[in-house]
Amino acid sequence: MLLAVLCICSIATRAAGYEYLVFTLTDGTTKAVTASNLTIQFADGYLLASSGDEALATLPLVSLTQMEFSNEGTTGIQTISVNQLVTDSNTTIYDLNGRQMPQGAQLPKGVYILKNSNKTIKVSIK
Repeated sequence: MLLAVLCICSIATRAAGYEYLVFTLTDGTTKAVTASNLTIQFADGYLLASSGDEALATLPLVSLTQMEFSNEGTTGIQTISVNQLVTDSNTTIYDLNGRQMPQGAQLPKGVYILKNSNKTIKVSIK
């Protein structure tokens, strides 16, 4: 019942003291939008975030797991330790200059792009 009410109404919000509203989705990805002049609408199973006439995000409600105000936006970079880096023969790793890293190489700390047949992600090895 509450979800139905939220889906048909429009909410204008102002987050005093916060710069971003960060949405977390079921796949673990995050999307940050500016909290300044933020308007949130729920329609047809989607959350629509906008600021003035600018659309900031359209997110399916079934994929939304969390939203919170924050002073830090998202970078889209996942932070992992070297021992968490699990790759297979289909994984290709690139540095930020686009150079392919040798298969099985010990990677120094830094940001890398991992690509396999399923997806491409950015990781930060610390």
